Amino acid sequence: MTVRNRLVLMFLLVGVALSLPSFFAAARLGDLRELAVVDRANHAEAALALGGLEVGLAELDRFVRSYVAAPDSALRNSVFSALENLRAQADRIGPAGYGEAAGALEADLVELRGQTEQIDSLVQAGQLGFATEAFFSLQPDIREARDGLGIIAATVNARASEDFERAEEISTSARGTTLLTLLSGLIVAVLITGWTTRALWSPLERLRLGLSQIADGNYSAPVDLPYERNDEIGELSTSFRTMARHLEELDRLKAEFVGVAGHELKTPINVIGGYTELIEEELEGELTENQREILDGIAEQTRSMTRMVGRLMDISRFESGGYALGLEIVLVEDLLMNLRRGFEVLAKRERIALTVEVAPDAPFDVEIDADLFREEVLGNLVANALRFASRGGEVRVRGRPEADGLLIEVADSGPGVPVDHQPFIFDKYYQAERSRMMGSGLGLAIAQELVEAHGGWIRLAEDVPDGLGGAVFHVWIPTRASRREFEPNP
Repeated sequence: MTVRNRLVLMFLLVGVALSLPSFFAAARLGDLRELAVVDRANHAEAALALGGLEVGLAELDRFVRSYVAAPDSALRNSVFSALENLRAQADRIGPAGYGEAAGALEADLVELRGQTEQIDSLVQAGQLGFATEAFFSLQPDIREARDGLGIIAATVNARASEDFERAEEISTSARGTTLLTLLSGLIVAVLITGWTTRALWSPLERLRLGLSQIADGNYSAPVDLPYERNDEIGELSTSFRTMARHLEELDRLKAEFVGVAGHELKTPINVIGGYTELIEEELEGELTENQREILDGIAEQTRSMTRMVGRLMDISRFESGGYALGLEIVLVEDLLMNLRRGFEVLAKRERIALTVEVAPDAPFDVEIDADLFREEVLGNLVANALRFASRGGEVRVRGRPEADGLLIEVADSGPGVPVDHQPFIFDKYYQAERSRMMGSGLGLAIAQELVEAHGGWIRLAEDVPDGLGGAVFHVWIPTRASRREFEPNP
């Protein structure tokens, strides 16, 4: 399944899970609407009809009484109009859902109509005495009809109470069930979202880690990427593996080229140096001052090119794993004092105060490749510090203990390293404003390779010693080369 289809399916399932509570709530609201609208209207219709019947019975009694006492055509019409009104009101009860309860009322109304017509016949015949007796015989029937209305009213009240209880039950049930359904829908939605997110996030996180390895210079393709997936992530993983292999091959070719190029450049450089020395020997005493300066410049540039070629070859050997360290036990004080002797002439010539100090509690000795560590690591740092410490400035070198090892601090009073260049100063061939005077940009890269080969680390420190405003480099190495588990502090 493609990532697109997976996302569409996730949204669909989440939508369904969250919609179910709405459908259930809508169904229960329909039931409540039926109770609130339809049944309530029936109850109201029945109540109005009962009220009309009550009024109609009272009117019938009053009109019949008046008609018997003082016969009149208008009263006669009112009597029969009251009967018709009773019939109309009774007809409203059945459609309102109370037909069964209104059965006895129907019989009472038929009886009332019959007796009223009999009274009318007696009045029309002039037999008012018999009509009066018939009127008194009508009263029990009117009371019986009223009693029947009371039965119907009680039925309406009972059914209204039942509907109210049912509505309350539906409301309570709907509230609880809707909340439960909503909670279940949310849980399902979270599970579906979590499953989809994990299915997408996990391989993407592995790809991110793989890209970080590539950025750090490790071009080996990770073996745990989801190459077998038949979707966009699988295709991306396969493309990533192909890219990593190409980069690994290019890195290998680059290392080979640097090694071969460095080796091939040594011969013409040595030839140039040899011819320069030969010219100086053959023309001894005959060189003008200008010619001597030119030959000295050629010799200096030849030596500079020799150093750069040597560093290129060192980088190539380090990256290919073909460089073996010649480890030996070296006294820390001897290491740093020899470093001072090697640079004190240059420091005096530049009028720079070079201070070398070993803390009393510093490790007594360390296991290192003495020549490489002194020349390519410490020598490189001190040479750079002397370049950037202006005339009359200061360079400090101090050894002290830290984390079962030796920490060497090299600080200068120069301009320091710009903040935006600090993350890149250990990259090969990188040259910031400070590093342009360092040559090819390989010195710090080689120093880092050597220090890490000893199991240590090198970094640009944030804190600057009092009295200095330049750059401060910290180099940490274990006292014994086998201790390589220590990592720099963040």
